[in-house]
Amino acid sequence: MISNKILSFILRITSIVVFPVQIITTLILGLLVRFTVGLLLIPLSLIWAILFLFPLLGLSYVYEKIPVLRIPVALIGIPLAVVGNVYSLLIPAMGETESRFTKLLITESFPFSWHFYQLNLNNPMIEYTKGFPVLLKILNKVKINDAVRWNYISELKIQNGIDL
Repeated sequence: MISNKILSFILRITSIVVFPVQIITTLILGLLVRFTVGLLLIPLSLIWAILFLFPLLGLSYVYEKIPVLRIPVALIGIPLAVVGNVYSLLIPAMGETESRFTKLLITESFPFSWHFYQLNLNNPMIEYTKGFPVLLKILNKVKINDAVRWNYISELKIQNGIDL
């Protein structure tokens, strides 16, 4: 849980710089995606999966299964999650808001990214893992005033039969 609090603090600090840049890159990349009829999203998604998704899921799985390695995993994973979060914010969503929220929540929930991914896949066995209650605490911190993200998490909980 300490790793996630450190990550949240760093993400709040970086958001000050990322937000103005996000407006510009979303506009420019959005126009490029529009001109390429969405084909530019394929390499952008591949970059996300190879550089951020698979490493974060692997590190999160190791964090869950091998408690002795939690500190080294956190030292590697926190910077990776921060960069992955910034990357997710800078690429355009182009109508795929659920995909964007999934990317953002995978990075924001590190070191419980593997749990969130399994929750997103509707894996019923996820409830029996050690980190699942912590993931629910992280998801419950999303405020109702962030309506779009809150609705996405609520739908995810309903699909998995989790009490709101």
